[in-house]
Amino acid sequence: MDHGACNVIYLDRRAQAKTVRRDSVFPNSETSNASMPSSQDEDYFDIPSRLPEELRNNIQSILTTFNEVHLCQSGSICLDKLAELQQSSKSPCPTVLLIDVPYDEEQRRKRLSREPRTPSPTSFRTRPKTNESLEAADIYGVPFLTHISAEIHARNLSRMIVPVVVLSGFDREWAANSSLPSPSVHGSQVLSDTFRLTRYLDNGAVDVLASPMSRDSVQGLAVHAYRIYKEVSASEAAFMAQKRNRKLSWVGVDETKPYAYLREAMVSNLMERICNPGMVPEKYDVTDVEIEPDRKEVVAQSIGTWEFSAHDFTDDELLHAALQMLQHALTMPEVEKWRMSEENLLTFLMATRAAYNDFVLYHNFRHVVDVLQACFYSLCSIGALPPYPHPRGKLKPIRCPISTLIKPFDALTLLVAAIGHDVGHPGVNNAFLVVLNSPLAQLYNDQSVLESFHCAAYSQILRRHWPACFEDTAMRKLMINDILATDMGVHFKYMSEMGNLQEKYTHNGGKLDGWNVKVQEGYRDLICGLLIKCADISNVARSFPVAAQWASILTDEFSNQGNMEIELGIPTQLFGGPPVRDNVVKMGESQIGFINVFARPLFENVAKLLPGMSFAVDTILENERIWQVRIREEKDAQERGIVRNETVESGLLSPRSGSPARDASSTQKSAPAVLEAGALTTQPEGSPRPFTSNGHPVAPVDTYQAQRADAHLKPGDNKNIYLSSSSTTDVASAVNGNAKRGGTWKKIKKIFR
Repeated sequence: MDHGACNVIYLDRRAQAKTVRRDSVFPNSETSNASMPSSQDEDYFDIPSRLPEELRNNIQSILTTFNEVHLCQSGSICLDKLAELQQSSKSPCPTVLLIDVPYDEEQRRKRLSREPRTPSPTSFRTRPKTNESLEAADIYGVPFLTHISAEIHARNLSRMIVPVVVLSGFDREWAANSSLPSPSVHGSQVLSDTFRLTRYLDNGAVDVLASPMSRDSVQGLAVHAYRIYKEVSASEAAFMAQKRNRKLSWVGVDETKPYAYLREAMVSNLMERICNPGMVPEKYDVTDVEIEPDRKEVVAQSIGTWEFSAHDFTDDELLHAALQMLQHALTMPEVEKWRMSEENLLTFLMATRAAYNDFVLYHNFRHVVDVLQACFYSLCSIGALPPYPHPRGKLKPIRCPISTLIKPFDALTLLVAAIGHDVGHPGVNNAFLVVLNSPLAQLYNDQSVLESFHCAAYSQILRRHWPACFEDTAMRKLMINDILATDMGVHFKYMSEMGNLQEKYTHNGGKLDGWNVKVQEGYRDLICGLLIKCADISNVARSFPVAAQWASILTDEFSNQGNMEIELGIPTQLFGGPPVRDNVVKMGESQIGFINVFARPLFENVAKLLPGMSFAVDTILENERIWQVRIREEKDAQERGIVRNETVESGLLSPRSGSPARDASSTQKSAPAVLEAGALTTQPEGSPRPFTSNGHPVAPVDTYQAQRADAHLKPGDNKNIYLSSSSTTDVASAVNGNAKRGGTWKKIKKIFR
C-alpha cells in the first residue's frame, strides 16, 4: 500500500473546508522526502495564506508524506467527508482522521458546565434544525473523538479510520517547564502527561501529536495507517460491499444520526452490552459537576413544589435535583439495602444522563427530571414518601387506603423507573419504527417497541452503576411494569383496569379489607403504573407557561420526525401530518383535545382513588380554560386582520434565560403549543372542522392510539373519534361502554378518507 494513497482528513475550526493537494503546483512530484522542498517554502503548496501559521505548517508537514489532505472546520462537515470518501472508495483504503484538540479544552468545558446540555429549544425560539444539523455540527475535540470511536465500534463507520489527536494551543515555554517534551518527538511520546495521554487513548485515539507537527511524526501516521490496513482489509472489503448494497435502503446513504442510530446502533449497542457484561464501563468524574451553592438551595426548594420547571435549570442543576430526590427517598429505613454513597449515586445519574440523546429535543434528560419530579411530588402528596422539608409546611400529604398499597420499596422503584423510562429515545414514535420495519421493531415484534428498549438499555446501566437494583428480581419486575406503562398504546387498557378497581373499591366501602396479598400486589402494580403515566404526561398539568413551553418543544421534535418522513418517502405517522407551527388556534385545539381525551380523565380518576393527586386536576382545568381564551382571542384578531407575534407578546419567555415567566396571568397570549406524548395534532389544511352544538371545536384522537382501542368499538363504528373540547369525558367509561360512569363519546361522521 502506497503511503500517499491514504485519505487524510484534518478537522480544525481555523481551517476552511477544502482539499489541498500535493500536485496542485508540481503535478509530477514524487513521494520521497528527498525530492520535496523545505516545509518553510510557503509557495510550494496551494495553502490559503489567511490560515494561521501553525495550521499552515501542519498542512505542509502532512503533504510531505500524503498526496492530499481534506480540511474540515466543523464536525458535520467532517462526517460528510468521511461518508463521501467511504462511499466513493472502490477498494479498502485507510483514512487518517486528524482531530484538533485545544490544550485547554477541559478547562473550557468546565467553564461551560453550567450551560444546558439539552437546552430548551424554545429559549429565544428559533426554527427547528434540519436533519443535517442534528448530528455533530457543534461537536469538537474530545467529544468528537468519542463520537467517531463509538461509530467505528458500532460498525457505522469503517474500521480503517485512524483517529489521531492533534494537541494545539499550548505554550511552548510552559510545556518545556512542565515536562512536556519538544513537539519534534515522534508519535505518542510527544506527551509525558500520562493522565491526559491516557484519556485521549481511552476515548479512541490511535496516537497523540503536538502541534505544529513535525515531518517525522507525520511519517509515523503512515505506519499506523498501514498497520490498520493489514489488520482489517479482508473484513473491511465485505463491510464496504454491504455498505454499497445499502444505498437504496430506508435510510438512503446518510450514515449520521438519527438514521444510523435508528437502523443499527440501538440494537447492536444493546446486544453488545447484554452479551458482554464484563465490558469496562465508561468512567465519570463527579468533579465535573459544578453548581453554585445558592443554586443548590434553589433546586432543593423547587423540587418540593408543583411549580417546578425543568426549563429553569442547567443540566448539572437537573442532575443535582435528581440526586436530592433519590437521597430523600433513601432516608427510609426500609430501603437501606439500596443505599449508595453520594458519589456513586451521582456517577449513576451521570451515566444515565449520558444515555439520553442530545439530538432529541423533547425526550431527553430534561424531560426525565421533569417526570421524576412529578413522581416525587405525587408520592410525597399521597404519603408514600416522607414529608419533604422544602418549602417547609407547604406540602401536606393525604393518606388513604389505596395509597397504603405503595410501600417504601415501591416508591423507590417508581423513582428509579422514572429516571430511565426514556433511555436512548430516538426522537420518533413507535409507529414510525413499525412502519419502517426497523431492527428495533423486529426485535420487539412491533409491541411497545421503544418502551421495551428503554427497559433493556436501562437495565444495563443499573447493572454497572447500581447493581443492587439490577440484582433484585422484584425491583426489576416492578420497574419494567412501570416503564411499559408509559406506552400510550396501552392507555385505554390502564383506564379500563382503573375503572374495575374503582368499582371494587367502592363496593368494598372504600376499604381494602378482605383483599388477599396477591390481589393487593396486582393493584399496587396498577397504581404504580398509573402514577408514572400521570407523571409522563404531567407537562399539560403544570402551570400554563411551563405547559405551553413543553408543548412547543414537543412540536419541534414532531416536526423533525415529519422532515424525516418526507426525506424517506413514507406516510406520516403523525395524525394529520407534522404539527402546524406558529398557529395558536390549531395548537390550542390540539392541547384541549389531548387534555380531554387523555390527561383529564386520567388525572380525575386517579384523584378519586388517591385524593392527594387532586392538585393536578385543578391545574389541568385552568390550562384548558386558558387555551380556550387564547383560541378566541386569536380568532378575533384574525377576523380583524391583526397579525401578532405570540411569542413576544405572551410574556411566556423570560428575557434573561428564555424560560417561562412565573407570573403569567390568564389573559397573556400563549406561545404556540401542541400535542403531548405523540397523541394529538391538528387536521390537514382544508379539512372540515366539526363543532359541537354550543360552538366548541372538537379535537381528533390520534389514529395510532385509536387503533389500540378498536376492540372496544362496535362493528361499523367510525374509528375517527372526536371529543368535545368542553366535555367532561371519562375515557375509562368510553372504553367500557358504561355511560353511567359519566362522560360521553361523540362519534362524528368520518371526514378523513
